[in-house]
Amino acid sequence: MRSKNLISIKKLKKYIKKYYILIILNMILAMVSSASSVAPIALLKRLIDQGIIGKNEKDILYAAGGMILLSVVGAFIMYWNTLLSGKVSSSIYKNIIDDLYLKLQSLDIEYFSKTKVGEMMTKVLNDPANVNSLILDLFELIKYVFTAILYLGVALYIDWKLTLGVLIVAPVLMVTVKKYSRKLKSSGKERQEATGILNSKLQETISGIRVIKAFATEGVEIRDFKRKSLNLKKVVLKSVSYNAKSMAVSEALNYIMVAILLLFGGYRIIRGHNFTTGDFLTVVGAIASVYTPVRRSTTIYNTINSNIASIDRVYEILEINPQIINKENCIKFREFNDEIAFNDVEFSYQDNKEKILKGINLRIQKGETVALVGNSGGGKSTIVNLIPRFFDVTGGNITIDGTDLKDFEIKSLRKSIGIVPQETFLFSGTIFSNIKYGRQNATDEEVIQAAKLANAHEFIQKLDDGYDTEIGERGVKLSGGQKQRIAIARAILENPQILILDEATSALDNESEKLVQDALEKLMEGKTTFVIAHRLSTIVNSDKIVVIQQGEIREVGNHETLMDKENGIYRALYSKAGVKS
Repeated sequence: MRSKNLISIKKLKKYIKKYYILIILNMILAMVSSASSVAPIALLKRLIDQGIIGKNEKDILYAAGGMILLSVVGAFIMYWNTLLSGKVSSSIYKNIIDDLYLKLQSLDIEYFSKTKVGEMMTKVLNDPANVNSLILDLFELIKYVFTAILYLGVALYIDWKLTLGVLIVAPVLMVTVKKYSRKLKSSGKERQEATGILNSKLQETISGIRVIKAFATEGVEIRDFKRKSLNLKKVVLKSVSYNAKSMAVSEALNYIMVAILLLFGGYRIIRGHNFTTGDFLTVVGAIASVYTPVRRSTTIYNTINSNIASIDRVYEILEINPQIINKENCIKFREFNDEIAFNDVEFSYQDNKEKILKGINLRIQKGETVALVGNSGGGKSTIVNLIPRFFDVTGGNITIDGTDLKDFEIKSLRKSIGIVPQETFLFSGTIFSNIKYGRQNATDEEVIQAAKLANAHEFIQKLDDGYDTEIGERGVKLSGGQKQRIAIARAILENPQILILDEATSALDNESEKLVQDALEKLMEGKTTFVIAHRLSTIVNSDKIVVIQQGEIREVGNHETLMDKENGIYRALYSKAGVKS
């Protein structure tokens, strides 16, 4: 096996070492199974020379009986060998997908923003499944290689000269297998990448099916999907072609090997040289029997080379080091008492040096409601995403009561911040489980009270199963306004000290917006709140309005002071929105 492949397989050491005893036991069973399958060929000489040709019934009985006994023992051992292989491989598979899920939970938001969902799904599900198959294949490969060696050992023991003469074609077979194994590994990686692209397309289609149908672009999407599926087909066919060529050469070489054996073996019998019929049939049987394990070993080796790229793809995720982590000796965030301060804050994404935020200086007092306004793409959402450390500043710092955000334990910080986003995300399950998502120990009474404050209790009661209603994936069975009120109830129950409302009513109709806005006002009572609003009429009572343009703060003040600026940006935005002051 090539050194690069061994390096890839060595990455699994962390998982393999947990099962060393089982793996060693399994390898012993594999070798015993191989020996029991090879042993009958060693009895062939006795059956022919002493039993049939020597006309000794006892030798026929011993040889035949021995073959039957070995077959039964071999079948029993093979059963346990296969069972143990499955136990080890499935355990390693579970450990890998558990670690992948754990790693995904620890990764920064930026990773998810630049990685396609379909590609992640392939790496988390398909690639570990390929690793699972690879481990099973490795166990099988060991067994077949050992079986082939034992058959060769029997043939060499009977007549080493004849056996070595027949094996002159073996180097050609090895060169062929090595040649195509490299190509199969490369095509295997291409296959997984093409599968990830196709998975991403499928996921995107399912998520955006309403938009597709609204714009009647089914034909465009179908053509794009077929293009991607055709690419996957081409990659698969390339892999099949390499495998077919390797197998065809192996098949031809096997028949050539048998023909050479028959040729030389036939001459040996005719010309004597103490070479018996039993010797001839034993060597022929052993060499012929080598073909099956060699052929299967070749097939398995090709499959391993095709799947080995999955190990590297799995480790592409496992080896990512998240940047947003707890510092040593970090402190728990307990209570917000005074002020949140942005001090010369700058921000840019890791793969883009362009500054999204530039020199942001801002002071927010406890209990204030701060509205962020400005054109789309100006940096409003980026500012609020820095507070719970979804992203970290690349310049300056943000402090709460004089302590840098990076000095707080992340979990305790985020537990103190409630977020109601524009696009509400609900989990599949019941309404009850979604409301108490942030506080798993909440009582039924607390959940119902939160729903009442969020103006959700009334519509929940009208549902057939009330709070036990299954809402479907992403809350598909609820309207936009209903989902938003469930999200608000979830935030009310968590009772955060700092609140972020990211265009929480932008996607609602007027009736739903009134209910949601009323629920939001109850949620905001006594809390420090950051509001990103698409309708300026909803923020006129904010303590502080911050105008953001091109990543910079252009204006700060309350509604009245900003409206008094004759050529002010906020005044222009407010007038453009057609809101009566």
